[in-house]
Amino acid sequence: MRYLKIFAPLGLIFVFLIYTFLPVKTNKTVEISYGKRSLDVGTLLYKEGILRSPLSFMAIHVLVRGKLEAGEYEFSGLVFPWDVYLKISRGQKKLYKITIPEGYDIYDIANTLEKHSICKAEDFIKLANSPDTAKKYGLRTYTIEGFLFPDTYYFSKNTHPIKIIDTMFRNFLRRTESLRAQLDGKKLTLEEWVIIASMIEKETGTDEERSLVSSVIHNRVKKNMPLQIDPTVIYALKRRGEWNRWLTRKHLQLEDPYNTYYYKGLPPSPICNPGIKSLEAALNPAKTNYLYFVSMGNGRHVFSSSYEEHLKNIAMYRK
Repeated sequence: MRYLKIFAPLGLIFVFLIYTFLPVKTNKTVEISYGKRSLDVGTLLYKEGILRSPLSFMAIHVLVRGKLEAGEYEFSGLVFPWDVYLKISRGQKKLYKITIPEGYDIYDIANTLEKHSICKAEDFIKLANSPDTAKKYGLRTYTIEGFLFPDTYYFSKNTHPIKIIDTMFRNFLRRTESLRAQLDGKKLTLEEWVIIASMIEKETGTDEERSLVSSVIHNRVKKNMPLQIDPTVIYALKRRGEWNRWLTRKHLQLEDPYNTYYYKGLPPSPICNPGIKSLEAALNPAKTNYLYFVSMGNGRHVFSSSYEEHLKNIAMYRK
């Protein structure tokens, strides 16, 4: 009887400990905010039904002494306390699928990221437009614009903008490795190449026209003619916070380094983040004498070599 009195409580404690370490079937997403203590984290997980007791979490923490990372975590199926602890200590946060289309500029990317609560648009733009950021990646521009490769990415909420920029820039390097190897033979710098590709990307979405648009840009640069690319003016307005989706004749007179009506030569940096096809076209322009093109109103363009022919095309297709 005396032994029963001694061992009965111990048995209950043992059963309770076993119970606390049993898995829980769940389908929950939990956000752990910055500054929470390990006990607070364990209690939160218990209240959300992910743990049977916060004691299991605390016991593992005492043994492992891992660093708990703030963020959003997703748990589904049968989940053991050990699995829960490892996921949080390893920072295996819930990821969101973010697709950046070809031709998006840093302002479009920033808005997309903020829409999905990945980071604040203002913070992303500030870092992307920082000369220090461009310098960090060895670029001779004052912005990372053009070098954030359009693709599908997976980011967690509240990701630091520099981590996003780093991921996208490294993807640019990986995806353009074979094309970059051709730059010396084409007598183009990395920056010139991407600037031209960005204008091609913004001027046409038709694959067979990309090399033709490229030829117009290359031909005009060789003749020291102003490029007169409308999207460069739009980009200038975006940078100034003045773009309202209407381009006027007054805008074409804007004294801004990105205005290729006002200044000759290439703009100071790319005006968007081009895809592979535009990057290929920038390296391999069609062999033409074209100096002009005008929209036909159906997504395609008509090209011409003389100003007189260009004026006729304008009269024909802008009716």
